[in-house]
Amino acid sequence: MNASDKSVPAVVALDLQDEKGRSLVEIRHFDEREINFEGQGQKLDSKSVSQFNHWLGLVPSSASAAAGHSKQLMTCSFEYSKLIQAKDGSGAIGAVYKEGSTQLGAQARFQEAKSLQSVVNTGLIVNIASQVLAQKHLADINERLEAIERQVKGLQEHLERSRFAKIQTFQEHLRRVGNLLEQGEDVLPSTFQILGQKAQDVRAEVIHLRHDLEDAHKQVRDFDPSSWFGSNDLRLELQEKIKRVNHLQREYLLGMQCLLVANLILFIKHDGNKEFLVAGNQYRVELENEQGLLNQWEATKRHVAVHLSKMKPVFELKKSTQANAQMVESTLEKVQFFIAQDAEQVFQLQQRLEDAQTPCVLLEVDGGVVVRGNYLS
Repeated sequence: MNASDKSVPAVVALDLQDEKGRSLVEIRHFDEREINFEGQGQKLDSKSVSQFNHWLGLVPSSASAAAGHSKQLMTCSFEYSKLIQAKDGSGAIGAVYKEGSTQLGAQARFQEAKSLQSVVNTGLIVNIASQVLAQKHLADINERLEAIERQVKGLQEHLERSRFAKIQTFQEHLRRVGNLLEQGEDVLPSTFQILGQKAQDVRAEVIHLRHDLEDAHKQVRDFDPSSWFGSNDLRLELQEKIKRVNHLQREYLLGMQCLLVANLILFIKHDGNKEFLVAGNQYRVELENEQGLLNQWEATKRHVAVHLSKMKPVFELKKSTQANAQMVESTLEKVQFFIAQDAEQVFQLQQRLEDAQTPCVLLEVDGGVVVRGNYLS
């Protein structure tokens, strides 16, 4: 299959293309001495190895069928080596000598490939490969859902109940679908339709969260750090505002993670529909743009630093003020840890969507039979 390590010498053995010349599947030959097989990605299970053997058994026919819309592909009734070879080495002539003589025994018949479209269903060939490759991503999905589930439990007491209920219900629905897919069970089309509808509901909640976050950041920005008689109350008030930002950020990122898992499931089950990839890219841009969550948080940290520098009560020991400032800074560090962790989860899920477009598998073939394999993406 298509390999990601361009530094390893490879020979393209087959490039299966559609009628527009777009590559569907590319098979390359690698010298096993150039590859550390054990160090390459996640291993294929026995079921996937068996499916790839079935898939590869259909490749020779699929190569003809894939170019079924092209008049350049021909089939020949004779083995190529038996055809008369042109003297200039440019190829073979469409005729065959009788064995042991110079008399023509037969002429080769060439046919335009459009007559071969019924030989093999190319979409079926690609679908078999997609099913095998999807197993890796579906396994990843369940790992991500476990992490999201832990996050839901950790945030539950802090989230607004109505909003949390929608995100939690969506996460539970994703979990059920993920388990069914991992077990190879059939999932009804209506289930995916409901998944899409729930995703729209959660997306609306995420947009609402974004507006709440803007207000929470504004409250930090407008905080008044001046005081005459001590910084304890200032520290507590500022910490509460920072914690409010933290809860909203984590809820926002939780919703984004659930949406990306849903997009990955729907992308795989709808044969790579670009709609879900575009949505996933939009979420990442939204996260990283100038007014996005990450930049807003960086701005808030700078505002807090300014507040702490101005927090100098007249009737308080300097060391007491410093101690309160350090406690606020400790709160910032905790929030920074969570936002980095949750945002990384979003980025990794988006990368799964990217990887699902061009999956790569390294197969070890012995005597024409796949004996083992690793997912490279």
